[in-house]
Amino acid sequence: MEHTRSLLILGLAHSLNHSLFLVLPPLMTLVASDLGAGFSEMGMVSTIAFLTYGAGALVGGPLSDRVGSLRVAQASIGLAGAATLVFLLADSVEVFGVGMFLMALWASFYHPTANGLIAKAFPEDTGRSMGLHNAAGNLGQVLTPTLGYLVGVRFGWRFSFLLFGALSILTAVLLNQVRVEEGPSQGLKGWELGFLLSRGLPLVLLYNVVVGALFRSVDLFYPSYLSLEKSYSGTWSALGNSLVLLFGVAGQVLGGWCTDRFGGRRVLLVATAGMVASLGLLLASPAHLGVPLFTILYGVSMFAHQPTATSLVSKVSPHDYMGLAFGVMFFSAFGVGSLSTSVAGRMADAYGLGRVFAFNAGLSLLALLVSALVYFYLDAE
Repeated sequence: MEHTRSLLILGLAHSLNHSLFLVLPPLMTLVASDLGAGFSEMGMVSTIAFLTYGAGALVGGPLSDRVGSLRVAQASIGLAGAATLVFLLADSVEVFGVGMFLMALWASFYHPTANGLIAKAFPEDTGRSMGLHNAAGNLGQVLTPTLGYLVGVRFGWRFSFLLFGALSILTAVLLNQVRVEEGPSQGLKGWELGFLLSRGLPLVLLYNVVVGALFRSVDLFYPSYLSLEKSYSGTWSALGNSLVLLFGVAGQVLGGWCTDRFGGRRVLLVATAGMVASLGLLLASPAHLGVPLFTILYGVSMFAHQPTATSLVSKVSPHDYMGLAFGVMFFSAFGVGSLSTSVAGRMADAYGLGRVFAFNAGLSLLALLVSALVYFYLDAE
């Protein structure tokens, strides 16, 4: 019961960690117009923010190994929430970028910290526990795009960020209730990095880069794509993002359960094939058919891969360096992968958002190829 409560509280923190960044996509055109920016500038701001979000995990993971995961998680979620105060001063894209940078910097410590904590606490059913943690996070995120859009339209986009910032600070306090035995900290001894090159782990990291690029591009531009290319209203476009997250809840639970039952390599391959199929349906089918099919299949497939990949990394990483391993994993997906938002932003300004989603389909095919390599060459289950 206590472990379940801890997973739920960590799931809430996980939700808000992502929700801080889910405010922008449905309000993209409103924020860009208010700041006098185009998709290229907004894409660049997002790239810098997510590179920071990923790179900070390289610090947060090892730091959690040394000073304690819960302490780092609390600081991460609380200070990221406090950083939203910068948006009150944002009257230019540069100041907005500073706010996004500070928010991303503090938020970046959370993922490797929580993933390492769960892997240590639930070694026998890691996939299921990762899936439940991630599903709780997704469930909390479901209303974020829609709620953020409605608050932004009614009170101004700055207050959407402030709302989720305040909730993040409250959640940092709530984390005091989490009780998990972590064992003694390692102190400040040196890192042993050789395991990052062993047992096929580089293939998982490469997969994370490609699928992270796909996820970031779709996540940032999907509401604008629905609005500008498929003639959906602003509210329905925001709801489209929420529904992707809703079906992602099922994907997280299903992916975690299937990983423990059938093996992570098989699940990763099947989930990635689902991503390819979903983008094909979105591009090739009429809007009334393609959009709902994409929403369901992409939501389940994209989020099913997350507990699977996380579990695979935990199997090939030393227990004492799990925080570092998850930091590198998170950086590969959310840091390096985020370069796609700049490419997609420039492509959107030059050729339209239809071309951006053709680019995303190409990324999904590349991810499928790498998942096949993982299936045949990774030495873990």
